[in-house]
Amino acid sequence: MEMDWEEPVEEKKQGMGAGGVGAVLFIVMTMIVALCYVTIFINPHVPFNPFPPFQVTIPTAAVVAAMTPTTPPTFTPPPTFPPTWTPTTTPTPTMTRTPRPTATPTYTPGPVPPFSLYWDPIYTSQRLYANQKPGEWWTGVAGEITDRKGKPVPDEIVRIWDDRGHAWETKSGDASEYGDKYGSAMGGHGTYAWWEQFLFDSCQNSFPIHVQVIRNGKGVSPVVNVTTTGDCSKNLILIHFRKNY
Repeated sequence: MEMDWEEPVEEKKQGMGAGGVGAVLFIVMTMIVALCYVTIFINPHVPFNPFPPFQVTIPTAAVVAAMTPTTPPTFTPPPTFPPTWTPTTTPTPTMTRTPRPTATPTYTPGPVPPFSLYWDPIYTSQRLYANQKPGEWWTGVAGEITDRKGKPVPDEIVRIWDDRGHAWETKSGDASEYGDKYGSAMGGHGTYAWWEQFLFDSCQNSFPIHVQVIRNGKGVSPVVNVTTTGDCSKNLILIHFRKNY
């Protein structure tokens, strides 16, 4: 019975000795680490600190004095320019072109014709034929020829023509009865030199007519151009010529 209890007691003593050594080593290491941390906390610049703080070296007064220049730098001002600079250019020679003289038209009046139109044509109603009702068919031209003093000039040929191939000739003084009918309108006189020409066309038609005084087949007055009105209440055109010399 006694031998059975001794063997277990010995095994128990041997096991407790190995565990105690490990515990002592752990405690010692822990204390060493804690001491290192305390030392680093007190003095972070110890050699065994793996992450020492950045150390700024403050220069001494001697170093500052050595770095300070003894003489100030020389300042050179920039060059100055005139306040205003105007570039000068050489003018490019230009070709001068003399314009060609233009001819000024000159008007040389021709000789005064023997006869001329005395005043503008008058459009009126025919009153010569009492049996002709105005506005039915009659249309024509009439007038008088006088000198510069207003005296009648008879026996002058008056030519009338249209643009359709019709032409007529009459003579001043052949229609003396016009002096009583139309003399007031045209300044008629006691001795009349009136002429008249029926145009053989309806007063309802409008067409151009040309009138001129002629001698020996040549015109001795300007051509007077008129147009019938197509209005039967104005179926007579009065044209007065005046002799210039």
